[in-house]
Amino acid sequence: MSKTVAIIGGGPAGLMAAEILSAQGFDVTVYERKPSVGRKFLMAGRGGLNITHSETLDNFVQKYGAASDILSRIIHEFTPQDLKNWCEGLGEKTFVGSSGRVFPESFKASPLLRAWIKRLENQGVKFAQNYDWRGWNGQFLRFKTPDGPIITKADATFLALGGASWPRLGSDGSWVDILQKRDVEIAPLEPSNCGFVVPWSDIFRQKFAGQPLKPVVASYKNSALKGEIMITANGVEGGLIYTHSAAMRDDLHKNETVTLYLDLKPDITQDDLEERLKKPRGRESFSNVLRKSLNLSGVATGVLMESPDRKSLGDYPPAKLAALIKSYPLIIHAPFSIDRAISSAGGIKFESLDENFMLKNIPGVFVAGEMLDWEAPTGGYLLQGTLSSAVYTARRMAGWLNQKQDYAARAE
Repeated sequence: MSKTVAIIGGGPAGLMAAEILSAQGFDVTVYERKPSVGRKFLMAGRGGLNITHSETLDNFVQKYGAASDILSRIIHEFTPQDLKNWCEGLGEKTFVGSSGRVFPESFKASPLLRAWIKRLENQGVKFAQNYDWRGWNGQFLRFKTPDGPIITKADATFLALGGASWPRLGSDGSWVDILQKRDVEIAPLEPSNCGFVVPWSDIFRQKFAGQPLKPVVASYKNSALKGEIMITANGVEGGLIYTHSAAMRDDLHKNETVTLYLDLKPDITQDDLEERLKKPRGRESFSNVLRKSLNLSGVATGVLMESPDRKSLGDYPPAKLAALIKSYPLIIHAPFSIDRAISSAGGIKFESLDENFMLKNIPGVFVAGEMLDWEAPTGGYLLQGTLSSAVYTARRMAGWLNQKQDYAARAE
């Protein structure tokens, strides 16, 4: 009789684990709290499903920051090339975009998910949907379902419950309390790849909320990148903000505010700006000078006018104004709430796992994906890390189960 595996969570990590384990002959059931699986996966594909990145593997793994050493071992076992091959095996060829990001040719998540579910069903994977995991009752897994409480038992359990971002899609971090009661060490869940609060004036908010600030170079500490920032009613978000979000969030634990420096005119040197600003203004208003002489966008001008010294900007000498435009100090306050974040940081500490990614305090329970204490920027790193960790853990779970089965057979 084949060993039974309960996979808790029907996101990418859970589905990948189901694929690996069912292919090795295990009796696999995926338990999902929502009416359907892959909801966050589908959400990620709304703007074009970015599955991974094409940069060199050595550069790739450095994107995982403090967890790079651990993630390097995991990703070398299921690489970006392996992920591209996997997509093509499901009928979705991939291409590399101008930014180096990798996408399926359909640019959508839904065809890939449909093909994936079909493969899993063909491999005998069963799906139990509307099953909300509530922990254990002795050796039994406990679920809340529309038909009432249900308990079930498996030879091994694979936890793939995600972090706490986009909770309406299923991953709300409610597993933290369950595991902490079993003495599993967990770093607090925090927003990652998130926006931040900037207390705009009412005039600026009403005029520019929802508009992009581009092109702009955003610099924080030793990192400076060019792109765009999306202005929101309460602050800023978008690719450039997400790139710096981990560092700014961590520094905000120690400081009330941090400063992000913006080059509002990145394609023109400071000396060139200064020369343009030396031209006589005549009767032109200050904003017209910025628009006509510098071709500064309305949003960029609006940001400039948010300066505490806004009333005196028109009297700045050209050198001082040019310097401000090239290095505008944007004061950043708290990160947006975790339910608005693209992903979450924190999670189960790697010290709580053995070499197989099994929980030391709960034998037979394995963990992968965003539940673990790692984070990564957008650009394909999140999905790659999630799927690679699922492959890594599922293979070791299979080895553990086979070893256990061999031991039982010898005992007989």
